[in-house]
Amino acid sequence: MKTPDIQLVITFALKKEIPEDWLTSRHLAVHTLAALKSGALSQPKSIYSGIVIVITGAGINASEEAACWICDNLAPLFVVNTGTCGVKDKRHSLGKWIIPGYVANEAGDLLELDTRLPVPYHEETINVDSLLSVKKAVSGNIPESWKKHDLFDMECFSQAKVFSKTGISFHCLKFGADYSDTNTHMDFKRNLELFRQEIKRLFGFLKPDSNRIKLTAIVPVYNREHTIKRAIDSILSQSHMPEEIIVVDDCSTDGTREVLEDYGDKIIRVYLPQNSGPSKARNEGIKHARTEWIAFMDSDDCWKKDKLQNQVDYLKKYPFYQILQSDEIWIRNGIRVNPCKHHTKPAGWIWEPSLERCLVSPSGALIKKSLIEQYGGFDESLPVCEDYDLWLKISRDHPVGLEPGLSVIKYGGHKDQLSRKFPAMDRFRAQSLTNILKNESKPYFREKIIATLTKKLNILIKGYEKRRKIKEAQECREILSHLNIYR
Repeated sequence: MKTPDIQLVITFALKKEIPEDWLTSRHLAVHTLAALKSGALSQPKSIYSGIVIVITGAGINASEEAACWICDNLAPLFVVNTGTCGVKDKRHSLGKWIIPGYVANEAGDLLELDTRLPVPYHEETINVDSLLSVKKAVSGNIPESWKKHDLFDMECFSQAKVFSKTGISFHCLKFGADYSDTNTHMDFKRNLELFRQEIKRLFGFLKPDSNRIKLTAIVPVYNREHTIKRAIDSILSQSHMPEEIIVVDDCSTDGTREVLEDYGDKIIRVYLPQNSGPSKARNEGIKHARTEWIAFMDSDDCWKKDKLQNQVDYLKKYPFYQILQSDEIWIRNGIRVNPCKHHTKPAGWIWEPSLERCLVSPSGALIKKSLIEQYGGFDESLPVCEDYDLWLKISRDHPVGLEPGLSVIKYGGHKDQLSRKFPAMDRFRAQSLTNILKNESKPYFREKIIATLTKKLNILIKGYEKRRKIKEAQECREILSHLNIYR
């Protein structure tokens, strides 16, 4: 029976490498493989029960055994192998975090690694080509066959091989402790304490129990006098109240302003001078927000009373996320409907499935303000699909959590939905993908974008030709003709 609530496993080879007392004081579970086999996880769970540090023991065999046990007994979304390593190139300073793109063994087998990190580490890291996992460490002259690699350890390859056969995302983050030369032992001892200190920085996202998560609810609204009260009232009824509620009126011409004024100082009202669309309205709300976290709400949706509390509890359990969402109930023309299978919300690295369609609902999202600002906020040139655009940019490098409670109620079918005002919405997704492609440097991601963009453009061309929109069809063809330059 697998333990389903552990999403992140971090493996170390040696217990002496980690500041165990500091980690456990942050309520982080730290166990040797032997302790895990003896049922350590069946003990009363800590507040951060969604994360486990596993001490595998040194060497290839011990590392592989630990990886197999994790696969058989846990169900994590992510595994990060970290620890010290030897560095070949003395141009790289010791005492730095290093991320290899590939890992190899002495037999010449090679595996590509996902160089993203599922934890929110913001310090500078060094990217190198490859790490070699060896059977036995060498001090002095390294074998000639090792010299084509940048780093050396004794465990990464065996774990990468095990996890490559599963749906578990495997990552490697190493700390350069020595140059694998005659000074190896001295360098390792000198850098060991520095490594322990860097581990504390790596786990800086762990917060003390007393640190209350403070958040702002932001509601953009335009001509929604009949639904905005329902939305605001659902926020005011939350069991975990936001620090502030910011409602941005995008120059409504109906009775929306009068509805907002009735709330007095219960909400913060921001009035835009001209109608500019949901991107501008959300961005203005973000500028006014004074908290670390932002929760969005569309003016035609509402929340169940425990929506924010459920998300806060989720973050306490999985504090490495910087963005998460709650699952939804869909109401269409007053009747509850079941979402199609392709609308099922994923968790973790959701970038690839999100290329086809938007899989993050603004009304369900809770996100750090700093993360939104890092990616420039919502693109104000997009009248719709602005959420699709921002979530793609963010999920490219950041995992997305999913709080499974059906805490958001989404209403559809009404006449003022933007999807009715802007038919063929894929043209805006195509615009977003085209812009994202221009800034993408990694071949893997470029190919995925090109494949999705090609599919969408061909569908748009057929639709435009059917409706005799020759100019629009030609514009799509021109975009298609330029895609090869990105391959």
